[in-house]
Amino acid sequence: AGITVRMVTGDNIHTAQHIARECGILASTDEFIAMEGPVFRELAEKNKAELHQMLPRLRVLARSSPEDKLTLVRNLKELGHVVAVTGDGTNDAPALKESDVGLAMGIA
Repeated sequence: AGITVRMVTGDNIHTAQHIARECGILASTDEFIAMEGPVFRELAEKNKAELHQMLPRLRVLARSSPEDKLTLVRNLKELGHVVAVTGDGTNDAPALKESDVGLAMGIA
């Protein structure tokens, strides 16, 4: 169906990569990449063209901030993607609102 799953988390890069491999988001032989929030932020601020070129390969964004999640959503939409976001806290609200499909999760 052409769906790409990306994991955006506050966890450290090693934990995020391990979980992503267990879930099938990332494989050890993939050409896909995992990146930390500070590196993503710098790329987004300094070189949007390079960011757009990298995004199709990005599968894991670790040590990310809520602003990183929002930046990811905005840039994927600029590239013509339909973006769905899940979130479980108020810090996820901006990315949920910006996305085409926002799924807020919580305990009822």
